[in-house]
Amino acid sequence: MSQYVIFGGAGVVGQFMATLLASEGHSVTVADQVAPAYPVDYLISDVRYLDRALTEKIKAASGVVFALPESAAAASLMTYAPLLTSVDVVVNTCSVQVPFHQIAADCLPSVSSVGVNPMFSPKLACHGRPVVVCEPAQSQAGAMISALLARQGMQVSQMNPDDHDNNMALCQALPHAAILSFLTALVNQGCDIKVIYQIAPPPMKTLLSLAARILANEPETYWDIQACNQAAAKQRDGLMASLSGLNSQVESDDYSAFVAQLVDAREHLKEILPQSEQEAACIFQTLMTLNTGGQDEHSR
Repeated sequence: MSQYVIFGGAGVVGQFMATLLASEGHSVTVADQVAPAYPVDYLISDVRYLDRALTEKIKAASGVVFALPESAAAASLMTYAPLLTSVDVVVNTCSVQVPFHQIAADCLPSVSSVGVNPMFSPKLACHGRPVVVCEPAQSQAGAMISALLARQGMQVSQMNPDDHDNNMALCQALPHAAILSFLTALVNQGCDIKVIYQIAPPPMKTLLSLAARILANEPETYWDIQACNQAAAKQRDGLMASLSGLNSQVESDDYSAFVAQLVDAREHLKEILPQSEQEAACIFQTLMTLNTGGQDEHSR
């Protein structure tokens, strides 16, 4: 089996990748500024700078995984690029893929560059969950990683870096921007949050839950999704334009335009509406069970 070095392997994403590789019999060494909280061979190292012991590990490795935020992944890739010409693959787990692949193409044109973006928190069980494998062109290394993820029960989608980042602007930057805007607006109201939480209907509880999930994770993740993806600005502009349009409809008492907009939306989403309606019912039912002990609760 192959040997892999994981930059940033002490984090949850690094542990996710280390566990996957080890489960298939690969040898894994983690390099991070802190010791990992799980059993694995490791080196204490700031991977943005050259380290002699880490250099020796890389010389014997088949692949290096960059389980780091975007800026740190780019910095460490450029630092270690001269030593990575002998590996078969460099793997990144960035939320935004284009910048890493551009650097890899410039510095390591003969080395396969593969991105792995789990579309779920790596703290959760991975079976049945979606993951994107991203590479500029299909490669043997990409096929191996895709097969490994599939054997663990994940639903694998394959994309090139540009398609990935455009899709992530819709799937991550847009909803995160909406949730962050909701959170800021709520905090700025200065309301008694305990009262609001007690009377909140399921849609409000759902948004509060999504906001709580963001607040429970590292801010850097959500910053990178907005700041590093060039396609994200378009989605934020669209979100602001939509809210401005709603304001205009209400201020001009244009109910017909409001209805027409919902009709258009229903037509656009018609292929996924039945499934999405069922999912909303499951979410609201779960909230009801958690908050009322299973008693009836009106959804609005």
